[in-house]
Amino acid sequence: MTEFSFLDEHLFSYHFVNESKTWTEAQRYCRQNYTDLATIDNMEEMNRLINTVNGTYNDSAWIGEYDDVSSWRWSLEDNDFYQEGERDFRNWYHEPDNSGGNQLCVYMNYNGKWYDMSCDNTLPFVCYDGKDFFKI
Repeated sequence: MTEFSFLDEHLFSYHFVNESKTWTEAQRYCRQNYTDLATIDNMEEMNRLINTVNGTYNDSAWIGEYDDVSSWRWSLEDNDFYQEGERDFRNWYHEPDNSGGNQLCVYMNYNGKWYDMSCDNTLPFVCYDGKDFFKI
């Protein structure tokens, strides 16, 4: 297993895990070892996440977005984590299309564009570590 960590000026880090897992397995791994699958609040964070993955991997990786039947939401459910509007950030590329009716999980490509896919597919993934996160 290969893992890369990057800490930014916001006192949290993204960890790219180059081990293929289903979305649920990746979520479990991230929750056991970090905070959760990657949560992205805005384009600035999206660019940091792209930089985390690029250079080490040039394909697709799970992030923490999923469809809970009524709407797309982040795996990290802590309301104190989000500021106004941050839960609504999306970076879809002609998606989501829910092809076949079972594409309920989200991966990003090397350019940071998001796609929906069956949660049972296996991909490397990006974890978010917010243990040192605090708000002023």
